[in-house]
Amino acid sequence: MRFVEPSRVEGRLPAPPSKSAMQRLVAAASLADGVTTIDNPSRCEDSLATIGIAAALGARIDARADRVTIEGGRLEEPRGALDCGESGLGLRMFTAIAALGREEVVLFGHGSLLARPVAMMEGPLTALGVACRTRGGLPPVSVRGPMRGGRIEVDGSASSQFLSGLILALPRCEADSEIRVTRLRSAPYARMTLSVARQFGAEIETSDDCSRIAVRGGQGYRAIACRVEGDWSGAAFLLVAGALAGRVTVTGLDPGSLQADVAILEALRRAGARVEQAGETVTVERRDLDAFTFDATDCPDLFPPVAALACHCRGTTVVKGATRLRGKESDRAATLSTELSRMGALVRVEGDEMAITGGSWREATVDPHGDHRIAMACATAALATTKGVGIANPECVRKSYPGFFDDLATLGGRVR
Repeated sequence: MRFVEPSRVEGRLPAPPSKSAMQRLVAAASLADGVTTIDNPSRCEDSLATIGIAAALGARIDARADRVTIEGGRLEEPRGALDCGESGLGLRMFTAIAALGREEVVLFGHGSLLARPVAMMEGPLTALGVACRTRGGLPPVSVRGPMRGGRIEVDGSASSQFLSGLILALPRCEADSEIRVTRLRSAPYARMTLSVARQFGAEIETSDDCSRIAVRGGQGYRAIACRVEGDWSGAAFLLVAGALAGRVTVTGLDPGSLQADVAILEALRRAGARVEQAGETVTVERRDLDAFTFDATDCPDLFPPVAALACHCRGTTVVKGATRLRGKESDRAATLSTELSRMGALVRVEGDEMAITGGSWREATVDPHGDHRIAMACATAALATTKGVGIANPECVRKSYPGFFDDLATLGGRVR
């Protein structure tokens, strides 16, 4: 249990490393010939799971605190089943990569991952010559290749994570490929994967909206030296903390990042917070906050910090994209509604929209349902309450941001 008391926060911190970038870099490095070095690595549970998957597929990895070294290009040597932990990206992305090999590989996970849909992968993989089985559209997933390339259609409405796996894997197939993508959500994440693939030397053509992706077969990846950029997803909670309870500066945030969650700046400005940017440094300072509207359809991971922000705005904030929250670590729409209401906010979900009104705050203990972003949202919102909030199972933040509560305390948050 962690209890977050009403607090004033002020200070300067580096952004945590991006797990989204880290996982993609590890996946590409596992396919590359030669030795890739990754500086400023993410050490959260999802990133460590990805390192474990790559190692099980044959990559030789030396993982240290400040650098991860990966010798890739050894997919012909998979060792046993692949434990994906609770990483949805790890499971969906590496399913396509594992399908490059000739041996059967089973990808499995734990906890909430066992309830996350994977049915969207079966049809496209089968069309590419892969034997693929799931547990009624849920993990575990079994694949046996080799994937040969070809023309396929991918439904991107539930997630872009499988599409990311295909983007990385298809250049290694013998034949050319073309992906027709329908109903794509979270297009920024697909663009991030395309950028990583190109950094490693892949030649991929795509339409502006990513609805058509053309991949030349028979390509190799070349090892590179790279650095993991700061994580806009994790930093969003620190920036919202500044808007609610003082002044916070976060460094290491690339303003030109392809991460979808750079959109947190738009939400903060709409609410009326003072936002200053200078290069890769962002400072957010509290001002009187008013209700706003925001579309989180393409950046569903922003829903929790935006909801925490909305709890302390005058009036009713409406956030669109609630249907994207069903298949996360928890049913985030239901969990946010329940737990923020427990704290005293008024939350209503209707269709694809969540309406949030600040309420009469009361001391409460919230249950994040094992969801790292719910725990961080409630802790951030607690800073500006009058009673404080207890967070049950706070260790769930290790999934993406292990140092969150320590960083909150460093800024002056009273966390006990």
